[in-house]
Amino acid sequence: MNCNQCGTQFEGKFCPNCGAPAQAETPAVEQAPVMPVASVKAKKPIYKKWWFWVIIAVVAIGIIGSVNGGNESSTNTDNGSSVVQSGDETNNDTTDNKTDSNKITVIDFSAMNKADIENWAATNKVTVKFSEDYSDTVASGSVISQNKKANETVKQGATIKVVISKGKKPSIEYQNALKQAETYSEMMHMSKKAIFDQLTSEYGGQFEDDAAQYAIDNLDADYKKNALESAKTYQSMMSMSKSAIYDQLVSEYGGQFTAEEAQYAIDHLDD
Repeated sequence: MNCNQCGTQFEGKFCPNCGAPAQAETPAVEQAPVMPVASVKAKKPIYKKWWFWVIIAVVAIGIIGSVNGGNESSTNTDNGSSVVQSGDETNNDTTDNKTDSNKITVIDFSAMNKADIENWAATNKVTVKFSEDYSDTVASGSVISQNKKANETVKQGATIKVVISKGKKPSIEYQNALKQAETYSEMMHMSKKAIFDQLTSEYGGQFEDDAAQYAIDNLDADYKKNALESAKTYQSMMSMSKSAIYDQLVSEYGGQFTAEEAQYAIDHLDD
């Protein structure tokens, strides 16, 4: 072998010339035979394979079926809701009808008199409470107002307030004549004619005839009851017979009651 340092050819482990160590020869490496490259067959794209389209078709059918099933479910749900709603409406209508049977539609009382209003109230099972007031525009006996207007609804048993006109408010003279007439009727139990005479008498009220007539027309008096009270006085205080009491009741110088009023008193006297 040749020395790597000085080039001297020698055998052994050290160069005899320079003393450099001998280097081991590197064994030759056999090169592996090169295998020829096999030709690689090109693959088809996946979208060109038949089974890919089969999978796509199956998935599409599944999606379509799912959508149709959802729509049918929605339809069934909607129809079910509609049926329930229809039932509710029927029940509500029935309830409303039951409720409406207890409701009364109020009418306009303005063209009715007191008796007609009372008849209407009795027929419809409601109560009417009357009061009176003066009015310059509404004639006496007509309706001034009602607290439940026409076409309003009330329940059976309700109370409707109605104000009846007493006509125009009278003068002080007329009012005084009426007050005095009330005293004659309530305290002295006088007849209608006797009250009128007492109001116009120069020894009595000394009212004008029109004021006295106003008082008589607006006086709320029960003349049969007045006749009976007078008859009781004649019987207890004056010890008169029924025949004498009757004559005294109808006499123009006595009670001046009508024959009907006097007979009512006699019929209801104690024996």
